[in-house]
Amino acid sequence: MHKTTLNTIFQASRRTFLKGTAAASVLGMARPADSCPEDGTGALPEAFSGLKPLGSRVHPITAEEYRARLQHAQKLMTERAPKYDALFVAPGTSLYYFTGIRWGMSERLLALVLPRTGNPIIVVPAFEEGRMREKLQFAAEVRTWQEDESPTKITAAALADRGIRTGRIGMEETAPFTFYDHFRAAAPGLECVSADLVTIACRGHKSAHELELMRLACEATFDVFRAVFASVKESMSQEEISKLVDSGFSKMGLHGGALVLLGASAALPHGSVKPQKLKESDVILIDGGCAVEGYQSDVTR
Repeated sequence: MHKTTLNTIFQASRRTFLKGTAAASVLGMARPADSCPEDGTGALPEAFSGLKPLGSRVHPITAEEYRARLQHAQKLMTERAPKYDALFVAPGTSLYYFTGIRWGMSERLLALVLPRTGNPIIVVPAFEEGRMREKLQFAAEVRTWQEDESPTKITAAALADRGIRTGRIGMEETAPFTFYDHFRAAAPGLECVSADLVTIACRGHKSAHELELMRLACEATFDVFRAVFASVKESMSQEEISKLVDSGFSKMGLHGGALVLLGASAALPHGSVKPQKLKESDVILIDGGCAVEGYQSDVTR
């Protein structure tokens, strides 16, 4: 039987870990001041003029694709040995992957509960029901809970109504321990295990559409970085260069940013706490990216 410890179930996200420890891989050299455009007007440098929003090049994930993802998860739940009877997914990237819903994590439980068969269940605070229904792109059962009710008992009751009182429920790896612990008490007949064999298997296989979005994010990042490298000047601080990166992504209508390291501090994974000013022939390292429909680039130059 596939079992995991609590530490395994609630371990830090692999992607978060890798992002936090990514080291520099490619370095750019600073141009001398006389090769950089002067700009005393407060406008962006000339090199930024070619940056345009991606516009019609971006094709959002469709409702049909979200439904297909849920169905694929249910198929995997059946195929695993032993099989899963349901999944529990709290707010985060997995919730967004399966539903297209962005929702901040808080002390109030909101969850996607996916039985092995049938429509998904959305458990949501009662005062958020309207907003949740506006975001739903597929058929789902919505279960609400009031402030004087236990949301995990509501969740357990929803599963019981589907005939799921015993069996295995996969807990998505970023679900807070407090939700897991209260659910375990509310549904003692269910064995709570890691959902990784389903969620990671789903998210790890990228469709052609997903790869297209990732490529667009990378292309936009390359375009912004090129504009920044063409615009740096001696005596600029790393904060000023970082703001140029932010401005480039903003001009393209994207959320993005970067870590900028100069000179000797570029040899350190996260730089130095000492303020840095760009000098002629200094190494410039820019490590960052942007998101396109939730798909992130992570580029170092």
